[in-house]
Amino acid sequence: MGRLRVDRLCPSPGRLLTADGEVVAARCHRAATPLARLVGLLGTPDLAPDEALWLEPCASVHAVGLRAPVGCAFLDPEGRVLRLVDPLPRGRAAARRGARAVVECRAGVLAALPPGARLVLAP
Repeated sequence: MGRLRVDRLCPSPGRLLTADGEVVAARCHRAATPLARLVGLLGTPDLAPDEALWLEPCASVHAVGLRAPVGCAFLDPEGRVLRLVDPLPRGRAAARRGARAVVECRAGVLAALPPGARLVLAP
């Protein structure tokens, strides 16, 4: 109960949307503080299909110690997808030069996004 978890370190979740208004994740936590970014999904046993994590600023992520398989999208400052890694193999890392943020979701959720798609975190 007292473990560090990103949902306890971040403010109320928003909704992760495409630029067209399509809901990608109904609950998206925004990890903007150094502690929230450091903890990330490490204390999360499993991500729900409608749950995501927006890490900002961030240009690289890893799946070392994660319990659930995740996929990630690297975003430019305008929220456009620069690189998509879905799924991110356990124990591996991924990065994208020029990325401003990374969105992590349950594996398979982001796979349908085309390169250049724009994501928005709505309150």
